[in-house]
Amino acid sequence: MKTQQLRYFVCVADMGSVRAAAESLGVSAPAVSLALRELERTVGAPLLKREAQGATPTYAGLQLLTHARLILGQIARAEEELARIRGLKGGVLSIGVTPWIAQSILPPALTRFRGLRPDVRLDISETLGSAHPLLRDGTLDLVIALPPPRHLASNFLTRDLFTCDMAIIARRGHPLSSCTSLQDLTDQDWILTVRQDVLERPLSDMLKPYGIDPPPERLHLARSTLAAIALMQSGDMLTVCPWPLIESSLLRDRVQALPIRDALPQMTTSIIVRRNDTLGAAAQLFIDCFREEIQASLQSEDPQLRRIMSSVELHGQT
Repeated sequence: MKTQQLRYFVCVADMGSVRAAAESLGVSAPAVSLALRELERTVGAPLLKREAQGATPTYAGLQLLTHARLILGQIARAEEELARIRGLKGGVLSIGVTPWIAQSILPPALTRFRGLRPDVRLDISETLGSAHPLLRDGTLDLVIALPPPRHLASNFLTRDLFTCDMAIIARRGHPLSSCTSLQDLTDQDWILTVRQDVLERPLSDMLKPYGIDPPPERLHLARSTLAAIALMQSGDMLTVCPWPLIESSLLRDRVQALPIRDALPQMTTSIIVRRNDTLGAAAQLFIDCFREEIQASLQSEDPQLRRIMSSVELHGQT
């Protein structure tokens, strides 16, 4: 397999057609088609379904696509490292972070990092439990979020950073704002930011011991924290949230935690990278800056940051 063939293949998969990929790559459509035919001969299987509407990967194509993205990403990182050694600068660092990290430690950590590497462009994604496929295929360089589920764990190296308690939250003035028992939450609507099948301990498992089993029509999905907040404030939906996020400026004056006395699950936040992959210098430097900022946050005089950090338990040395 040649690098150019893989690059053309990934572009066709992303663009949805040979013609669109050729225009994006600045080459002719016959050149792209020839490279794809040679690649298919090499692997011994069709990689694309060619239809009137365009081209989509076959099952074999989907398997190769993940590896192709990783290979091309690793080559790009190697080129960036060599360029840095030659005195050239630049590159992109792609990071996925959980919302409470984005609202607390991330901003000063990025300020610290930018002071050392102002040449690197940042691509920050809010992760809501579904970033592991993006990390695995090379879209993200590293993730600071929930650990991967068990069936994906072998693909990654994970270092646990924090553990924190979870809370059930609602808009201020919610009819159940004084509720102390999960048994009182029957027939409530829930807005979740993570699909039920992504979590190791989904909401239904937490509620079932208390006789609560929300039907699917009462479990709603918002793929951003801001969307979830808007839906909570406009109605009476509940959600589950880590305590550090409640203490952040994003939520502190908008929602309230129900004073539930029943035991709720804890949430772990980890640094996650691909197994058997080489982190670029920029990614490694960011991790160092992030760890330094954790220590600085623990000694911060900012009352909000102190409240956030007081609600987490650190794992070992950061």
